[in-house]
Amino acid sequence: MAHNRQWFSLKNEAGKTPELFIFDEIDDWWGVSAQSVIDQIRDLDTTDINVRINSPGGMVFEGIAIYNALRLHKANVHVSIEGLAASIASVIAMAGDTVAIAENAMMMIHNPYGWAAGDAEAMRKTADVMDKVADSIAVSYTARTGKSLEEMKAVMNDETWFTAQEALDMGLVDQIDEPVKAAACFDLAKFNNAPAGFGLMDQEPENQQQEPEKPEPEQVTETEQQEPEASSQGKPEVNALAIASLCNQAGYPEKTEAFLKEKLSEVDAKARLAAFDEIKSLCKAASQVNKASDYIKANKTVDEVRNELFNLLTSGDETINNALPPEQQGHKQTAVIDTQAIYSKRNRRA
Repeated sequence: MAHNRQWFSLKNEAGKTPELFIFDEIDDWWGVSAQSVIDQIRDLDTTDINVRINSPGGMVFEGIAIYNALRLHKANVHVSIEGLAASIASVIAMAGDTVAIAENAMMMIHNPYGWAAGDAEAMRKTADVMDKVADSIAVSYTARTGKSLEEMKAVMNDETWFTAQEALDMGLVDQIDEPVKAAACFDLAKFNNAPAGFGLMDQEPENQQQEPEKPEPEQVTETEQQEPEASSQGKPEVNALAIASLCNQAGYPEKTEAFLKEKLSEVDAKARLAAFDEIKSLCKAASQVNKASDYIKANKTVDEVRNELFNLLTSGDETINNALPPEQQGHKQTAVIDTQAIYSKRNRRA
């Protein structure tokens, strides 16, 4: 079974229309970031850009920035939805001057998700921000469909999944293309109304090397097959709400999604957050406060950070020369205090 390939790339060959592949989550850490897209298309001198999408969405503001970068580019943007354009990835699709969807692909639009921590007033402020974000997302859909803001917000509120034909009927796309081969799946458990059994493509673009075929597994006995299942039953379930609360309380809300992806337990999450605080303390003690965020983002351990800071602080030290200066070498040194005379005088008094 093919593994889900998480990646982003630009294929730009002489004489051909550049192709931008967004086959990953939208995220500024481990997925497709707005900066990565902008860096790739900024200097493209072309009349057309093809954008191929298979993404479950991700970070809202990263996606909005990608949408705006594509909309503002001088080239005509042609979007092709080849597997899934869900959540903020569906907003990116709206940047196309033309939008096509494969016959066996899908789109999904919904309200933005977020986490909040604090008192009731903080919760209300977060809710207000989420409403404004939802409005900005809805505007992207209304510009293409011609529907009213209220109509699109109602569709978003229901977390609506569209087949290719339904997306065409809604006006979200301009045409339906031939179906594409589907392979592995994204994890859609975070969505409420994801269609059961929907297989999402993990298509390899032409410039991507295929993974070698794996040999067939050896036959195992019935007892051997049951052992892994029995051991996995003891693994605790990940409490997403508790993880989000821990990250918010510790001041690292941006780590929530990463911790959930790693399926950290509450104990492990607390240990990781405590390590972040220790890294900040080490950087402060070493007068390298600005390096703390980089270390945390790179998932450095406390020991790694301690060693790097030690090397940094000692790299410029000069060797101390304990030798006498040339003018004093070869001369007998006279003691500043004559201890022998002091003891001799004391003994005479006694």
